Amino acid sequence: MKKQLIKKLKNTNPDQKDVLKKGFYFLIFRGVGIIAGYLFTLYITNVFGAKINGLISLSFSVFMFASIIGRLGIDVNFLRFYAKPENWKEDPGLFYRVVSKSFLVSLVLMGLLLWAQDFFILHIFKKDQLAPYYFWSVLGIPFWTITMLCAGALRAKGLNNWFAFFNNTGRFLLTILLLAVVYLFSTVAPVMLIQIHFWALVLLSLIAFYVVSKELKQLTLKSGTNSWRFLRESFPMLLSSTIMVFLGWLDTFILGIYETDENIGIYNAALKLALVTNFSIEAINSSLAPKIANAFAEQAHEKFKSLVKFSTRINFVATAGIVAVLLIFNQFFLGIFGEEFLVGKYVLIILCSIHLLNSTTGSVGIIMQMIGRQKQYQNIALIALGLNLILNFALIPLYGIEGAAAATAISLSFWNIAGTVYLKRKENIRTYL
Repeated sequence: MKKQLIKKLKNTNPDQKDVLKKGFYFLIFRGVGIIAGYLFTLYITNVFGAKINGLISLSFSVFMFASIIGRLGIDVNFLRFYAKPENWKEDPGLFYRVVSKSFLVSLVLMGLLLWAQDFFILHIFKKDQLAPYYFWSVLGIPFWTITMLCAGALRAKGLNNWFAFFNNTGRFLLTILLLAVVYLFSTVAPVMLIQIHFWALVLLSLIAFYVVSKELKQLTLKSGTNSWRFLRESFPMLLSSTIMVFLGWLDTFILGIYETDENIGIYNAALKLALVTNFSIEAINSSLAPKIANAFAEQAHEKFKSLVKFSTRINFVATAGIVAVLLIFNQFFLGIFGEEFLVGKYVLIILCSIHLLNSTTGSVGIIMQMIGRQKQYQNIALIALGLNLILNFALIPLYGIEGAAAATAISLSFWNIAGTVYLKRKENIRTYL
């Protein structure tokens, strides 16, 4: 199969070559971002231990939940709207109108979470030591929201390098750089880590907004598109995106209720290692989404099917290679974080195995959203979230961090398989190998 794939790569059409080219650059940026994130985690675990890593991970779960809600699904809808070059040129005002609304929603969310912080810290997690980490994480919500909306617009225009930087690289790269500067002049206390993360988010949002404004070439609120209608169209994408983030962080959130700070830190380290297996699909999806959206809109059926088939095969081969390395050398990679993290072995094995299985189903989520089946995708995602919630509450008290990994694995598999079956039966689109 590999020989056949290599042969086909030599004869790829321009669209497939573009997916590979942009995907390769995305991998570079994503790799830098992952390394920066690992360096941040390594600094925490080696200097302060698994407990502080657990507190920061728990605060990040609240941060990610609220940030995805603040986006209102706009970043995904930008893909469909601004993938058309004429919209980018003729209607820059829509960007500023909907982003301003999203920023206001994010500010309200931030205020509500700060107002309810005692409820979460003392009654849900029952960890008063979480308070300063929670506070500084919540403050960063509006700035991360703006950054992700800008990244979505840049992705739609085909500026994948900027999208990769803002979506994956910038957050932890700037955090590491600021941490290095602070380290040179003072002693770094644990809570300063989350404060540095906040200022990195502020700086990143300013850079992102500047880049988009420069590309749009004018700053205006005038728009030929009804921004409220655009937001209504974004709502199903908001639900799908929210569910995706919830599936990624719900395990950490519920672990915060039942498990110690140390175990949460160990789980988070194993989870970060397993996320490396998503490298290939994220790289492919970064350039695939606008192409399949255009191909479907233009009814270029052969081009559409060719892109889907090509992306699935590339993703499977790349994921299989990454999973093999992680599983064979799992003790080495976990040991980098410290001796206490070696108990995360089975978490890593479970999550890596499920990512390999899911790589065979293709880019189901992106395809369904780009062909206008976001409501159906949303329904599948809601069922997967409900399944994940039930399994986490059932398995974590019994099996701890391994139970959290199993809950995530089962719900993610259901999500991908259900989407694959829907596309094949209802749309006659084959995404699987």
